[in-house]
Parts: sequence; C-alpha cells; structure tokens
Amino acid sequence: MSIAYRPDIDGLRAIAVSLVIFNHLGWSLFSGGYIGVDIFFVISGYLITTILTRDMQSQQFSVARFYKKRVVRLAPAYFTVLTMVSLIAWQVMFPGELTEYFKSVMYATVLMANLYMRNEVGDYFSPNVENVPLLHLWSLGVEEQFYIFWPLILWLFLSKASRKYLWLLISTLIIALLFYAQYRLAENSAKAYYSMPVRAFELLIGTLITCLPQLKLPKRLLQVLIWLGVIVLFTVAIYFDEQTPFPGLMALIPCLATAVIIYLGQSLPATNILLSNQLSTWIGKISYPLYLWHWPIIVLFGIYMLPLNMENQIIIILLSVLLAFLTYRLAEKPLKRFVMAANYKVIILGFLLPAIGFVSFAQMVKQHEGFPERFSPSVYSQQKALHAYAHVIRSNCMDTAPETLPKAQDCVLGAHKEEIDFLLIGDSHANAYTAMLDEWAKDANLRGYDIAQSSTFYLPGVQRFDLKQNHWDELSKFQQRNEALTKYLAENHYPMIILAGSYAPYFSDEVRLKDGIHQDQKEIFKAGLMKALEITHQAADQVVLLNDVPRLDWEDVPSDCNIRSEILHRHAQCTVSRKSYEMHLKAFNQILIEAKQQYPNLKVIDPNKVICDEKVCQIMVNHVPLYRLKDDNHINDQGSRQLGIEYLKRFGNPLKDIQAK
Repeated sequence: MSIAYRPDIDGLRAIAVSLVIFNHLGWSLFSGGYIGVDIFFVISGYLITTILTRDMQSQQFSVARFYKKRVVRLAPAYFTVLTMVSLIAWQVMFPGELTEYFKSVMYATVLMANLYMRNEVGDYFSPNVENVPLLHLWSLGVEEQFYIFWPLILWLFLSKASRKYLWLLISTLIIALLFYAQYRLAENSAKAYYSMPVRAFELLIGTLITCLPQLKLPKRLLQVLIWLGVIVLFTVAIYFDEQTPFPGLMALIPCLATAVIIYLGQSLPATNILLSNQLSTWIGKISYPLYLWHWPIIVLFGIYMLPLNMENQIIIILLSVLLAFLTYRLAEKPLKRFVMAANYKVIILGFLLPAIGFVSFAQMVKQHEGFPERFSPSVYSQQKALHAYAHVIRSNCMDTAPETLPKAQDCVLGAHKEEIDFLLIGDSHANAYTAMLDEWAKDANLRGYDIAQSSTFYLPGVQRFDLKQNHWDELSKFQQRNEALTKYLAENHYPMIILAGSYAPYFSDEVRLKDGIHQDQKEIFKAGLMKALEITHQAADQVVLLNDVPRLDWEDVPSDCNIRSEILHRHAQCTVSRKSYEMHLKAFNQILIEAKQQYPNLKVIDPNKVICDEKVCQIMVNHVPLYRLKDDNHINDQGSRQLGIEYLKRFGNPLKDIQAK
C-alpha cells in the first residue's frame, strides 16, 4: 500500500541535501550544514514507519518484501555511483590509496560504511577526510543498520500490543538512546558521530510522528509554525559548527524542528512556498543521487588539486545536479518497476550479486597491493616515503607516559657507543627530525638520545589548552612532561641539548597558553622559552634550536603534490612561498632574536636552507617527498633523512661545527 505524495517532504529533502553540499563546499555561512543528514534521518523514520505500520495492519508485511523495497529504492543509484567512482579511483589513486579505497568499498557495499569511517578514518571534521570519496556513505550505513532491527521490533510489538501504545515504546526508546548518545558523545565524540545506536533516536523521532493524532488548527497558525520550523533549521545550520557537541542533545533541535514540519504538514502539505515549489520538489526528487554524487566530485577536485574557489564550487554543484538527474532518470526511475518482481530475485540480482562483485574486486586489489604496476616505479617509491612515519619507526622514544622518559638504550641516534653526546627534546616535529639528526650524528661520530612527546615543546612553567567542542581543555600531559624534563635536566648534564618543535601554532588560534603571570600569548611563550634556555644552558655545554619547516596548509598545498602532478600530468605549483613562511613565524623569530641576545652561545640550525630560496620552499628533497601523506606539517622519515644528507653536501655538518666550538 502506497502513501500519499507529500511535496513538502521533497522540499525538506531539498533543504537537507543543499545544507550538506554547502557545508562540504566549505561555505562558512552553513558551518552547521551537516544537520542535513539529521533531517534525512527524521524523514526516513517517518516514511518507513508509515509504510511498515500500514503493511502490518493490512497483513501484507514480510521481511523479504521490506528488504526488496529497500533494494529497489537504494541499489540502482548506489551501485551506479559506486561503479563510476571506482573506475575513476583506478585511474587516479596511488597503490596504497586504491587499496584503502577498496577497503572502504567493501564496507560500503555491505552497508557498513559508518563502521569503516569510525575505525579507519576518524573525526568527521578532520582534514584527513578530504581524500575519502565514500565518507558520506556512513549515513546510509546508519539507516540500513537501523532497518535491520526496527521492522522486527515494530512487528513483534504490534503482534502483542495495540498500536495505541506504540508511542510509549518509541518515546521510551528515544529517551534511553538519547541518554546513550550523550554518554558516547562525552566518551569519544569522533566515534559517536558515526554510530547507529547513537543516531537511532533521530530516526525514532520520525517514527513517533506516525503515532500522533492529526491536529486541527487554523491554517494560518499551521503555516506560521511550519515556517518557524524551517527558520530553526536554517538558524541551526548557520550557528552550529564543528565544535558543537554533536550528535546528542544538540541534535534534538534540528530533529524536532524537522518532525514539527512533517507533522503539521500533514494538514496542509502543499501550501508552503519554500517547501512545495517546483524547484524544491524537483531537487527533493533527485536528492538521493545528488547526495551520493556531490562528495566524490568534491574529493576528485581535491585529488586533481583544483582549488575550491567560487568558480569550481559552481561547477561542482552543476555537475552534481546533472549526474544526479541522469542517475534518477536512467537508473532509479526505470528500475522502480522491479518492485513487482519476486522478492528473492530482486534481493539476489539487485544487491547480492553486485555486492559479491565489489567485494571480490576489492579483495583482488588488496591482494595485489593496489596494482603498483599502473604507474612507474618512481611513483611507488615516492608513495612509500609518504607513508614513512617517524613516530611509528621510533615509537619507543615517542609518547611514553608523560612523567616517564624513554630508555636511552632504546633511543639511539647516530653512533652506537656508550657516551651520549646530545639530547633531543621536543614535540612530534622533533621526532620527525630524527632521521636528519641520525645522518648528522653518524657523520660526526656522535650519539644522540631522543625524547619526544606530541604537542609538547619544552616550555617549563606553562600550561597548554586546546580547543575542543567550543571550550578550551587543558593538555595535562604538556605540563607533566615538561616538569619531568626540568627534573631530569637538573640531575643530568650533556655536551649538547637540541630543542625542536612546531612553533607556529603557539601564535595562532590553535592553542592557548597560561603561566599565571602574563596575559599575552606571545609573552607567555617568550617567558617559557627563556626559562627553557636558562635550564638547558645549565644542563649542557651547548644548546641548539632547530627551525621548523613550513606548514603546507598555509597555501593549501597537498603533501603528495609533486607525485600527483606526475601521474595526472598536471603542472601544479608544489611549493610554499617564503613570504608566507616568514609571516607565520614572524612572532617566533622576533622572540628568537631576543633569545640570541640573552644567550649569545645559542646555536640555531635552519634545515630550510636546503629547500627554500628567497621566493619559495620546495616540498621534495632529491626526488623524495618531504612531508607525510595527508599531513601538512610533519616531515616523513625518508624525507627527513634526505634533508640531512643534502644539508651535509651543501653546508657541511652543523653538529661538527658545534662540537668544534
């Protein structure tokens, strides 16, 4: 039994998909546009439950028939997009990327993309997601996992109890799952975002509408209330952002607003000009394939290193709409007739066979390690460099318990001998420099001992705070490690201590510092650095500070820019301007000048002499990518080593110069 067409619901779909697209395009006005997915969840819960309850009441419900309808509704567009994206991925993705992509295909094919994104990709708002073409399919995974359980729960309940009590079951589930969602959000917001149990209350809000009696209110009042609901949706889309604690309680706002619009729209479904006009309903009809197409197209533009400027954003929107319309006309509509075919035929031909095909091909890609023979051997070797992570290679020396320093015998740089000649302390950028320092130390017959902890440049007496969900959380390990270092340095003496770290974040909005004395961020950093230099000068004969490399996000340069230009036959500008580098580190360099005046023997080594000239800084050394894959500020281990080798060739050994003094 079909239900009456609701043009206002297609209008809601149009709003939902538009908000998602605008958000994914980076339109700051719609920083909360991700709520479009929540609108879809409420709509889906309402429509599916309306159909299920009618089928159950008319004795027409069967599990097989329900899933056949889901296959007819979802599979044509789903597998069309998956096929086309996979063909393009084969052409443009590196071996490792292709392997990872087809791993996501396997999960997406069996409608578990949300589990892959939760476990393998992480934070939905992280820059790491920008090269994940199937990221958006997490929402379909949530929906279909919900529909594994909900029809059975509904059928069992209606077979034992009257429908008039269904609202009580649904309300109880909503409250219980909302509490669960809030708990999981506090525990791990990144993983909670993709979780079906966390999102289930949103779909259930849609199901609750089907239990409510239709209101008899004046038409004018209904119109006002519906418009208020629409205004709430746009207000939330504008004022929410990636720092908003979401989902959980905050998700109630867009979900309830959507539910109000759907519920009241039962009384006047075609009178809201925003929801029921021809353009809105047309977009609503193609909203599903439009949702499927838009994100892979955005990712493809990124792979081709095309900027998301206004011109390209318009192209993306138009291309997404065109492909969505073609998919709707050539795949979705024609294949709807198969809803009359036998259940088993539709499920086997429409879902199982395509799924087996995709999973089998994905396994083949994994077995052949992404088919590296698609590209030249140099591409494969460069890709290996992009994946060479110092924090993995030297994991014993990185991120141990903050108050416990790693063992010296496990953290040898350079010569393997008894006496330790230098101590390296700092954050993950110090860790990334270890291969470079290893080359220098071997050349000078020195032994180094490296101690590093993420996000912890040595600033004694300073607290660090990071912004999380609109409030500043103290990074307690920062102060704990620095207190442990201060104690250690008071009890030990070395010929040389090398300080290294990422300096730019301390002069941006990324972090906040406190020392109980100064108010200005720059003054706090300066006081902490001066204290660090005082302590290290007492604990060493020579103190060295390493300059940091440029950050690629200053100019939106991908770390694999050179290699991608090679395989795509593009001539991209794979450099960072020297001007940008100097501008972002201007405050730090001013402090460094004062530090040199106070500590004349402080030695500053600048590895950027290898990669930077007066105008630009390169992101490759000796045909080896310098940075890590999808990382805009950490150099990879192989690039670090080549940086050290090239520095030796061109400028000599800076550690020998220090040793001689």
